Amino acid sequence: MTKRILSFVLSAALLLGVLSGFAVSSGATVWGDVDNNGEVEIIDATLIQRHLAEMKTLDEAAQQRGCVSGSSELSIVDVTLIQRWLAQAINRFPAQGDPSDDVTIHFTDNKKWGTVNAYFYNYATGEALEEWPGVLLTDPVTDDKGYPEYEMTVNVGKYDRVIFNSGAKQTTATPVTKASTGYTINTRTGNRYIAGIYPYEDNGAGTLETITLTYPEGYDKTVYIWLPEGYDPDDTDKQYSTLYMSDGHNLFNKLYSFAGTEWQCDESVLSLMQNGGDGVILVGIDNSDDKRITELTPDIGALDPEMVAAVDEEIPFFRGDVFAGFVVNTVIPYVESHYHVNDVRGFAGSSCGGQMAFYIGLEYPETFDYIGAFSSAVAYFSEEAWDAYLNTKDFSGDVPRMYLYTGKNQKDETESWIWPSAVLMEGWLLDHGYPADKLVNIVDPDGLHHERYWALYFPELLCRGLDL
Repeated sequence: MTKRILSFVLSAALLLGVLSGFAVSSGATVWGDVDNNGEVEIIDATLIQRHLAEMKTLDEAAQQRGCVSGSSELSIVDVTLIQRWLAQAINRFPAQGDPSDDVTIHFTDNKKWGTVNAYFYNYATGEALEEWPGVLLTDPVTDDKGYPEYEMTVNVGKYDRVIFNSGAKQTTATPVTKASTGYTINTRTGNRYIAGIYPYEDNGAGTLETITLTYPEGYDKTVYIWLPEGYDPDDTDKQYSTLYMSDGHNLFNKLYSFAGTEWQCDESVLSLMQNGGDGVILVGIDNSDDKRITELTPDIGALDPEMVAAVDEEIPFFRGDVFAGFVVNTVIPYVESHYHVNDVRGFAGSSCGGQMAFYIGLEYPETFDYIGAFSSAVAYFSEEAWDAYLNTKDFSGDVPRMYLYTGKNQKDETESWIWPSAVLMEGWLLDHGYPADKLVNIVDPDGLHHERYWALYFPELLCRGLDL
């Protein structure tokens, strides 16, 4: 039976043999180009047939180029797909991913490395577009500051990480999404650089509004509301999703940020809009300086004894339930009565704010569709305390998509303290019935407890939260 199938396919191949070959490229990989001559031809289908018939053994790289079906192993399906492409019955192989996930990214060589490669890979599977050092970027243009600027199209549904490098120098691994269109080289961390992000091309700046709302504890709290470019207060038909965040002063302007670096949330939304996505209304809730830990930490039970012993200061009184209630009962009603919004909501924050994001998603699962808990300070409490708290929750109904991010840079004391419990939280949630398909747990081995890293991963939260 196998020989008859191969005979039929070989006959079909002969009929198609008059067709000339063209490259079907995704970056530097030419899918279907088994013999690696830069073109897809009938000989490539024949080589796969001979490999399947054990008449010839293809090396690993050739097999990878031949797996146009997107599977991990060659099969007769790959032969058929190449033949269909040569016959112009299809214009794209499944291995190239969904064309709607194709994104053109731009890289500015502001350190003038000279040679620039882009190593794209998939975070979950490790599958790379091209082996290290990746795709050589060529034909740059010069930007208005005199720096070389490269561009390349990549399918972010298949490859969601990139390491820019010169061969000798490199950035840390950086998310690639529909909400990140431009990259630069930022400061160093150890022997690597942190990438910076920016929205490619001018797409406006949106509008930042500031209001003051009364906090339940009797004092005023500043709330920043960023409206995407093109928001029209008179257009009631156009409605936007909303993302609420803690530490509002750190989100939009580095001049007011605690660390002098902002999250670049507005730039990420503008980049998403450039790639065809909708705008998002961003709502940043300011912290109250010395009350930050009190406001953003819930009282869920006993503190972790090791944490208490390590902290050389008075442990604050936790009132996170008040902050969560303020968001749900005061901030959201205000936003939804004054702006054109739909019913898609998210909440995100970092450190104590990450713990608050996590907590508010569990306390109000019917209110939020997605949660971003960055470098979440869940280490304040013991595993036993979290176990007892999670036992009070029923995760059998609809729950938010949960994006957990933690850095693991051992030189950063804060992140080193945070990451063990934050990483283990995924397993604790699963043990208590949280659906696995609603959980994403990201660990960056180079990650610091810093806005620069949260800014890099914010676009990924945005895309995952909006299911893009």
